[in-house]
Amino acid sequence: MQTINPPLRLLASFTDAYGTTPTQILQVPGRDMWMAATVVETGKICIVAPDLEARTTFDRRSARTQRSTTNRPLPRWATYCAGALLKLAYEQMELPGANIAIVGAEPSGPRYVYTLGMAFVAIVLNHFQQEYDSDRLIDVIEAVRRDYIS
Repeated sequence: MQTINPPLRLLASFTDAYGTTPTQILQVPGRDMWMAATVVETGKICIVAPDLEARTTFDRRSARTQRSTTNRPLPRWATYCAGALLKLAYEQMELPGANIAIVGAEPSGPRYVYTLGMAFVAIVLNHFQQEYDSDRLIDVIEAVRRDYIS
């Protein structure tokens, strides 16, 4: 779902982190969470979460062991994203890499982390031109919660 009024801090955060403008700007359906992304051919997923003052990078290999590309444990807020990367790759929707910024006004804690995962799934589905709604995003994240999050 393309939108034309993303929060200014989303665009500023993306530009600060990556030195360019994003190719995708989306909002999670039914949630106050926004994301900006550009798919890149690096094999790495880099996510900036300005609300958490955090950043992490992982790839498919490191995600399998819940580690970053620098072999550090994935931060809790990024585990749904890493699990979704693996789940969607299994469904033949593997990103070749991406630079992502995600901001929102969701309550902090589990709901915020869960919605970050939904945002990541929306980016992947949008890239592969797949239709999605809140139910589709929740289905993927619930599968990740069952199969990946321990």
